[in-house]
Amino acid sequence: MKTSGAGVALSGPQIGGRIGLSLQCQRLISALLNQLNYAFARRLMQRLRCYKMLYFVLIGVLLAVESGGLQAQQDTTSQTLAGLNVRAELQPTKSVFLEIDSCRVKIPEGELKQKFTQVEESLLAGLLIGWSPGWLTQSPQPRYVTLQSALDEARRRKQSAVQPAASPQMYLKSLENDATVCRAAVGKQSGLKDYIEALEGVVDDLNLKFRDCHLHGMGRLVSMSVATNKDTAPDAGWTVYFKWVTVSNIQTAESEFPTTSTPATDDLPPGIYQFRAQKKDVSSGAMLESETKTVSLDGATSSCEL
Repeated sequence: MKTSGAGVALSGPQIGGRIGLSLQCQRLISALLNQLNYAFARRLMQRLRCYKMLYFVLIGVLLAVESGGLQAQQDTTSQTLAGLNVRAELQPTKSVFLEIDSCRVKIPEGELKQKFTQVEESLLAGLLIGWSPGWLTQSPQPRYVTLQSALDEARRRKQSAVQPAASPQMYLKSLENDATVCRAAVGKQSGLKDYIEALEGVVDDLNLKFRDCHLHGMGRLVSMSVATNKDTAPDAGWTVYFKWVTVSNIQTAESEFPTTSTPATDDLPPGIYQFRAQKKDVSSGAMLESETKTVSLDGATSSCEL
C-alpha cells in the first residue's frame, strides 16, 4: 500500500491505470500531430508544385514573346542576308552588314527605313554578289536593286559575274562606324531629332558607297591628298587627322594620316569626312591648329587644302 501526497491510498492497479491512460493520450496526441504535419506538408507541397508549374508557364510565355519579337524583326532583307552563302574572303563584309542590318530592323516603319533598306540591299548586291558583265553600259547611272533580285539575276546569267574582291580593312572599319552610329541612334530614340539625323547620316554614307561601288568598282579606296599651306605657300610638317562625319552629336573616332604634309596622303573609303591638321611650333612650343574642312570623298574629289 502506498499513500499519495494528500493522504489517499492508491493501489498498484489504480496507479498503473492512470499511467496507462497518460501514455495513450500521448500516443493519440502524437499521432494527431503527425497527421496534421503530414496534411500540412502535403498541402504545402501541392502549393509549391502549383507555383513551380506557374513558374515554368511564365518562363514559356516570356520565351514565346521574345521569340515572336525576334521573328517580327526578321524581314525579307534580314532572312536573305542571313542565308547568303559567300566566299571566305567576303565573310568579314557579310558580318559587318549583319550588324548594320540588326540595327536597321529596329527602325520604325516609314520612309527612312524604306530608304535604309533600299540602299543597304543595293550596296550588298555589289559587295557580296557582284555586277553583271558590262553593267555600266547597261546602266550608266546607279539604280537600286533588291538583294533577292540580284541573286535571281546572278543565277540566270550565262556569263559569270564580275566577282567582288574582299573589302579592305579601312573600308570595313568605315562600315563598322556606320553600325556603331546606327546602334547609338536607335538606342536613344528619345532625342527624336538627333535620332533621325544620325540615321540619315548612315543612309547617306551607305548611299555614297553604293554609288561609288556602281560607278568605280566594288569596295574600293580613294587616294586622298591633303596639302597644308601658309599664305598660299606650302607649309610642311603638319599631322593631318580625319574622321567620318555624322550630322548628329554622336561622335566618331578620329585617325591620323600615315604621313605628314605636305601633302599628306592616305587611301580612304568613299564617305564624308572632316579634315584638320596640327603641328608643334618649333620656336614657341605651342600647338598650332589648322582650320577644319568637310569633304565628300566620292571619286570626284580626292584632295583638299588646309
